[in-house]
Parts: sequence; C-alpha cells; structure tokens
Amino acid sequence: MKRQFIIRIVLFLLALIVANTVLDQLYKRFVVHNLLNNTKDEQFDAYTGTLKYLSLGNSHNCVNTYILENSFNYGSPGENYIQSYYKLKSILEKPGKRPENVILFADISSFGPLTADRLEYNSYWIKYIDYFELAKIKKDRDILSKWLEGKFFSFAGNYKDIQLTFIYAIKIGKLELHNGYRPHRDFKNFAREQNRTKQARAKANIYLSKQDYPDKDILFYFEKILQLCQDHGINVILIRIPVTREYFEEASNIVPVDELYEQVQVICANYPNVTRFLDYHDLYFDHPEYFFDPDHLNPRGSDLFTERLKLDLEGLP
Repeated sequence: MKRQFIIRIVLFLLALIVANTVLDQLYKRFVVHNLLNNTKDEQFDAYTGTLKYLSLGNSHNCVNTYILENSFNYGSPGENYIQSYYKLKSILEKPGKRPENVILFADISSFGPLTADRLEYNSYWIKYIDYFELAKIKKDRDILSKWLEGKFFSFAGNYKDIQLTFIYAIKIGKLELHNGYRPHRDFKNFAREQNRTKQARAKANIYLSKQDYPDKDILFYFEKILQLCQDHGINVILIRIPVTREYFEEASNIVPVDELYEQVQVICANYPNVTRFLDYHDLYFDHPEYFFDPDHLNPRGSDLFTERLKLDLEGLP
C-alpha cells in the first residue's frame, strides 16, 4: 500500500513536470513579445551588410531602417540599460557583428527606478542576462526569481501576455520586420485626444518617481555600456527622442530634468567615444499629430524623425 502511494506521488510529480515543461516551451515559442524579439535575433544573426548604426533601447526606439541605411533596430518592448548591456555584450562576443556606432536613447524615462525594476519578458532575456551577477550588483536576491521564471516558469502570472498574443495575431497578422524595424502598431493621432494632459500625467507616472532618481543601478549599467563600446572601439550616439509637450511638462513636475541632463553629460565627458548627443525632445512640441500617445511617435512621426536623424548623422566617419 505504501509503495503504491509512493508510485502515485512520483507519477503525479512527473506529470506536473511534463505539463510545466510543455506550457513553458509553448509560451516561450508563441507569446508575442518572444516572437518579436526572437525574429529580431534571427534577422540580426543573418545580417551580413555594413553595420554602421546599431540602435538599442525600448519602444521609444523608432529608427526606421528603411530610411537610415546600414542600420539595425535592435530595440525591444520595455528594454532598459541593464538588458541592453547584456545584449550588447553578447553581440560583441560574436565574430563579425561589431557595429561602427551604437545609438542609445537617453530619455528622461530611461533613468528612473521604475524602469530599473521592470525586468520583463524574462523568458526571452534568459539567453542574455547574467541574473546572478545582476543580483550582486543590485544587492537584491529577489532578482534570482526572474532567472527562475525565465528558465522554468515563463508562463506563470503572464496571462495578459497570452491574451495580447491573440489580439496581436488578429490585428497584425504576419510579423514583418526590416533589419529589426517594425512600424508602430497603428496610426493613432494624439492630436485628436480630448485630454492630452491627463494621459501624459498617467504615462509619466508609469516610468518616473521622485524617489531615487536617477536610479543608481541604471546609471551604473549606462556607464558599463559606454565602457564596453570604448573597449571595442565603437562610437556611441546618444539621442533624446521627441515627446509631446504635455509629457515633458508632466515629467518635469516629477523629476529634476536639468539635474539629470547635467549628470549624464558629466558621465559622458569621461568617454571620448560618445561622439554625438542629439536632443530632439522638443522637436515636435507643436505637432501632437506625429504621436500616437504622449511619448511614442506614430509611423508618420517615426519616418519624419528618422529623416531628420539621417540628415544630422551625415558626415560621421
């Protein structure tokens, strides 16, 4: 009787392990964010042309690679400097993948503590991030739960991503990228929104907090990216992406923007490989029609911005 009970327990545990493994692998393969990021990885591995510009970052990275030639858009949803560092480190370990220039987005939202703690989509980032090193640097053992999630339980608690996957499959259909670039999901016109200030305030509070700003860990990894590029002879181009007037004003009410800009400049002064710092944050203050929300350009705005960026980058060696 006792032996039969033990056998049942073992079979039950084996069934749980098999079920978890199947669900984990299905999630990793089909969830929309992994599908997008893995497709970018495949395109980058297959890229054989001149790589003059490699742009990293989150959804603010709207560099249109159709317009900016010899470039690859390697941005991903929710990506912060911590994730960008480990991805770039992995890229530079591969032969023949060194870019001439790395484009980083140094926005107000890039340096906040809420950004530093938003380590999402770990089922994708498990291939890049050294979570044990990160836990030591952040002095936070809870980071290891991100490793555990990404390694074995990627689907746990992520039901919203599963819902979003079905929605995207209906709205977008086939995923099409060009050198990593995918136009934003729709052509929303922020100028048509009735209460733009309210939306901007809500969006600013997603990223920003008065406490611990700028985040020390984000600054640490920001500088690690600059050092990594310097060690590999790569120029760094820093960009402040265009945002709406409403978003900038609401963000400025939360964090000391001028102090941040000064602190970033002080860091960059130690790295001669930071060759350009292009500030476009107010470029479209009078053109809310170029945005689909307070801090993201729509396809029209992205194209116009990339045309301007291309013009400003002309003449770089």
